[in-house]
Amino acid sequence: MNNKSWESLVPEPLLLLSGQGEVVDANLAARKIFHGLGNGMELHDLVIDPAKLESSIRNWARSGDFIRGQVVIKGPEGERYTTYGARLPGERGSVTQIIVRCRAESAANQRFVELTQRVSALKREVSRRQQMESQLFAEKELAQVTLKSIGDAVITTDTEGRVNYLNPIAESLTGWSETEARGLPLLQVFDIVNEHTRLPAENPVSRVIASGNTVGLANHTVLLHRDGTEFAIEDSAAPIHDRAGRLVGVVMVFHDVSHARQLAAKVSHQASHDGLTGLLNRQAFEQRLRNLLEAPGGTDGSHCLMFMDLDQFKVVNDTCGHLAGDALLRTLGPVLQKHLRHSDLLARLGGDEFGVLLQDCPESVARRIAKALKEEVEDLGFTWGGKPFRVGLSIGQVNFSDDRWSLADLLTAADNACYLAKENGRNRIHLYRSDDQALANKFRQTQWVGRIREAFEEGQFLLHCQPIMPTSYASQALTDKEGAHFELLLRLLDKGGKLIPPMAFIPAAERFNLMVNIDQWVLGTAFAQLAKAGTERVGTCTINLSGASLGDDGFLKFITNCFERFPVSPEVICFEITETEAIANLANARHIIQSLKTLGCRFSLDDFGSGMSSFGYLKNLPVDYLKIDGAFIKNLTNDPIDRAMVDAINNIGHVMGLKTIGEFVENSSTVRELLEIGVDYVQGYGIAKPEPLDTFLVNLR
Repeated sequence: MNNKSWESLVPEPLLLLSGQGEVVDANLAARKIFHGLGNGMELHDLVIDPAKLESSIRNWARSGDFIRGQVVIKGPEGERYTTYGARLPGERGSVTQIIVRCRAESAANQRFVELTQRVSALKREVSRRQQMESQLFAEKELAQVTLKSIGDAVITTDTEGRVNYLNPIAESLTGWSETEARGLPLLQVFDIVNEHTRLPAENPVSRVIASGNTVGLANHTVLLHRDGTEFAIEDSAAPIHDRAGRLVGVVMVFHDVSHARQLAAKVSHQASHDGLTGLLNRQAFEQRLRNLLEAPGGTDGSHCLMFMDLDQFKVVNDTCGHLAGDALLRTLGPVLQKHLRHSDLLARLGGDEFGVLLQDCPESVARRIAKALKEEVEDLGFTWGGKPFRVGLSIGQVNFSDDRWSLADLLTAADNACYLAKENGRNRIHLYRSDDQALANKFRQTQWVGRIREAFEEGQFLLHCQPIMPTSYASQALTDKEGAHFELLLRLLDKGGKLIPPMAFIPAAERFNLMVNIDQWVLGTAFAQLAKAGTERVGTCTINLSGASLGDDGFLKFITNCFERFPVSPEVICFEITETEAIANLANARHIIQSLKTLGCRFSLDDFGSGMSSFGYLKNLPVDYLKIDGAFIKNLTNDPIDRAMVDAINNIGHVMGLKTIGEFVENSSTVRELLEIGVDYVQGYGIAKPEPLDTFLVNLR
């Protein structure tokens, strides 16, 4: 194309392109509109949609006629030009050139295009919003389903504390439906009080609105249902904010903890009450007495402390067994309580001992109450298995009205007075006087020290034993394949031929430092009898060690000498120590245990679980057996908490590689429970009663 013909095509802009889309030339109209064409500009730089340029150039290069391109060129002022292109004719093999005509779009056409683009953009926005609405609806549905299906109750309110929403659990606990509650003040729907004072509890929503922070309910909060039913609840309330951070409402989440609170109350009750009688236990009773003595300003008024001991209780136990004795003790609680005032405290101190605290009680009234208690028990007719029994009550009474008493002195005085009541004929009241203390101490010392020393000299101590059986074979009379397993038990034979159990004289022996002598007698006698009878059929002989022996420097040497003197294998001997004594002499206990285990002896930890630090100390005592405290075993079949304790102790023992023993097993149902739990061994009257050691060893042969 010559310059004249090229320039004559005015005013329509024309562009001459190479086959690659470079602008080779342009007419005057094009140069006026598209600035910079003379500087090697490419058409790519001018079009609105460069991605479609390549396909347009291919189409133009194949066509001899002008065809519309897929791209639009935009001018510097925003005007738009539709492109039409065609290949310039030339000889075969010549370089391809394309001429592009740029036809200006009319204003109406441009407006249409803009509207079309805006409509498309609007459609995209509508589609996006519909998608968001659908997503929000799905999220709302999910939130509604979640709130309806969760186990917690949920209530939401506005910033004025009016109810917006209740989920089904909240409806169930409050008695209000969502429709009824919507718009009502929260406290009309969520009626809460303190379970002790019965006063209205603080509104958690008001606290959130005031502070802007998450808050919880106070302890001991109870929710009142519309029908009057009460639920112990735990709650938290949190603020709801919008995107701008403004408070728009409050959400409150709460749940029913009635069962957990009842269980906690039961555990607390059991910690302070005797499991058999339901009365206060010794620890709780002494704490109440301590509180009275340590009250600011001292005691204010006349008070009375009584220690009471049942007379002839052992006859019931020995004749009919522990079940009969337990039934008698359970009977006594209500019998004694009916003669006490509402403010008086009655406790079981242990065994057949009871305590009474009469606060703000004149001496004349205390004397009358003590007499009524004694006469009530004296007239009590107790029958078991068709056998009637008569029991009495020995009472030691201490009247006090000032703060000169310490707790220990007061307890000792009451104990001594009760002791004198028994020693002076039983079934009587002994009123403590200041000059009684020396008499009681002297009497006790003479009585017990003399009897124990006499027992040594005249051979009145006897060794009995009680079998310990594998739980799965507890119903069988034969010992297991590992050999007989039994525990040695000490008895004292009085002059009338009656056997005295150890708990009658061991406390006195402990008090007057005679336990080391007793332990040495037990060891020497046991080794001699084992050596004489032979230990071929003996698997484990358990021998108790006292806390005094654990703390005695020469006791370990004494045991070593026993092994040297008698042909008894250390593998047969298992020493048993109580948890309390082991903890009190922890360093010495560990030394003795480790030394004797080196020889081959084994160790058993008795009364395990009776102390609050049992599991912590267990890691420091390398024992082989855990004997679970009989207090948990006795009521195992009836008390789920006792069963849980036994299960926990058994699991801990097994994790540590220890064997477990359940003591005080008195019936087959307890054996079945222990077998189900997985306790390894059982011991008690329900398995076998104690018998003389020499007889037992002869029968083994």
